[in-house]
Amino acid sequence: MADVVFENVSKIYNGGVIGCKDINLEIRDKEFCILVGPSGCGKSTTLRTIAGLEEITEGNLKVDNEIVNNIPPKDRDIAMVFQNYALYPHMKVADNMAFGLKLRKYPKEEINKRVDEAARILGITKLLDRRPKQLSGGQRQRVALGRAIVRKPKVFLFDEPLSNLDAKLRVQMRVEIKKLSSKLQTTMIYVTHDQVEAMTMGDRIVVMKDGFIQQVDDPIKLYNEPKNKFVAGFIGSPSMNFIDAEITSESEKYQIKGDSFNISLNKKAFDFLQKYNGKNIIIGIRPEDIIDRVYAKVSTSKNVVRAEVITEEPMGSENYIHANIGSNKIIMKTKGSNRVSMGDELELIFKPEQLHFFDVKTEERIT
Repeated sequence: MADVVFENVSKIYNGGVIGCKDINLEIRDKEFCILVGPSGCGKSTTLRTIAGLEEITEGNLKVDNEIVNNIPPKDRDIAMVFQNYALYPHMKVADNMAFGLKLRKYPKEEINKRVDEAARILGITKLLDRRPKQLSGGQRQRVALGRAIVRKPKVFLFDEPLSNLDAKLRVQMRVEIKKLSSKLQTTMIYVTHDQVEAMTMGDRIVVMKDGFIQQVDDPIKLYNEPKNKFVAGFIGSPSMNFIDAEITSESEKYQIKGDSFNISLNKKAFDFLQKYNGKNIIIGIRPEDIIDRVYAKVSTSKNVVRAEVITEEPMGSENYIHANIGSNKIIMKTKGSNRVSMGDELELIFKPEQLHFFDVKTEERIT
């Protein structure tokens, strides 16, 4: 078992293209850590530096307190599960799983023992005599996992391992990998562009953008206390709404004024907004924190924001309503029974305690 520590690690490609830059991160022993972000953010590059598949340009990478910058991939005691499974088509499942151990000259009895144990853990014992072309996508993914497990490495790496599976199978495999993490008690580092995967699987999540780390936190804190507008918009499904507004001060209240709306906030509760008095800011509100006043039968008419329905996305138990608030487009999450039509006028209430505020220039969260 091992921790993985990045010390000012950068990977710069020819021409100055940034793969990842100034990565400072400690992934703790036995932790399930997720690297998440949009395509091209540097998450796979960061993962590949751990495996030794990308040469580090600057900084040091430590695995189990040892600097591994110049250690070849085969000597790092790290196992990697790839997006495309990377199975040998001419080999049976058992031989695919055993291949790495055979290269390392393990005794035959030890190889058979490890393959049988991994197959039992993954529920693929009956598949050991089949070839990859005879397997479903989910079964192939289990075999790829098994090949990594038999090595009993210090660190497991996963590079978007579920992206080739259908939606239902992805959910099943998320659960399987999470259970596997609990069973094996090994450091696991998992790359995905799917924030739902990240939120449901990780002990901690590393959000990346343009090669830089934006925030590292546990899923709940990441969701409730995003450090900037990018993180706030990336984490959460549907994503957070952003609305341009201006703050003005009146007596005991702050007035948050935007295109076609005005919200009053108690000064004592929102005293951190004082330095933004008279300035423009960005308001953030998650879809589930918007209330349809009429549907919810809320009696108060204070702080009502009027909106016009664009369309709806009925999901069964939930309904996603898209609407315009002046020139701002928003989406709200409500009960499936709350059905609307294009052009309907809505009276919305934003939960004040759930509002997020961001600096217009830096896009950092105002706290």
